[in-house]
Amino acid sequence: MPNTTITTGNSHAPTKLATMKLATFQQWMVSVVTHFGTDEEAWNSEEATTALSHARALENIIPTKDLNGYERIGIYRRMYFLRMRDALTVDFPAVQEAVGTKAFEDIVEQYCTQCPSTSYTLNDSGLKFPAFMRSSDIPGKEFLAELAELELDIASVMEAEEVPPLTVEEIMSVPPEAWANARFTPVAALKISAFRYPVYEYFREVEAMTAPETTAQQRMEEGSNYCYIHRSEYSTRHYPLSKEEYLLLAALIGGVPLQEAFDTVQDLLPNSPSSTNQTTIEPEVEQFQIQIRERFQEWMQMGVFAAIQH
Repeated sequence: MPNTTITTGNSHAPTKLATMKLATFQQWMVSVVTHFGTDEEAWNSEEATTALSHARALENIIPTKDLNGYERIGIYRRMYFLRMRDALTVDFPAVQEAVGTKAFEDIVEQYCTQCPSTSYTLNDSGLKFPAFMRSSDIPGKEFLAELAELELDIASVMEAEEVPPLTVEEIMSVPPEAWANARFTPVAALKISAFRYPVYEYFREVEAMTAPETTAQQRMEEGSNYCYIHRSEYSTRHYPLSKEEYLLLAALIGGVPLQEAFDTVQDLLPNSPSSTNQTTIEPEVEQFQIQIRERFQEWMQMGVFAAIQH
């Protein structure tokens, strides 16, 4: 980048100084503004002083009538933290609810210090947040990490590309005998999630603006749960899944032929024909077959798949 003259002075009228590369000053300012800690720590951090000496930086910050150079940069520093906090609050409201507002702000500061964003967009600010939560020493961290993963999944589906789903004409064009070997391609705005802890139940309670019946720590011993997140026509929805529904949809998303996916999930049932070597179908297995096929039809109608190969 060509040299750019940066000016300063003790009044409103700037005084011309020696030329400096604008990129050098930008690097210094980013180092100071994004440093979490006190203003003094930010100004004297290794990143900042490597980019530009303390004295040289001060010479190139124009004071105003009411603010000196330290104070002007301090405004940017505080606004950076507030923007990061607000962005993470939008993406992780249930985590904030679980730990409390003050604790969440402390977590955000630690996160931004240890995992500074390198992206131009705030949409990416929380990409490392679940991993950070899992590596922390916060009580209930495993539950909180999975809760963060769920909320990050929802945020990513909201930002995913809008891909047209299968049309009625495309579905009707599949010959009946071809359905058994049909393979499906999901739309981009779809995620399915499996969790060891009941984070989806907790998230739904928070989203419904009802006080969760138990705290995050009290749920650490409870069972797993599943959900799928889908955006269609710019509206994002999420639904609970049973374990069998999750496994079926995961198989279909992974390219497993339809009949093979059905058979694999059915074989997990204790009374399935393959597990008992029976030729007759138990009533509960028959009921399961009906339910799982109805759920597949619902997914087709809701536009979960973008293409079908047969």
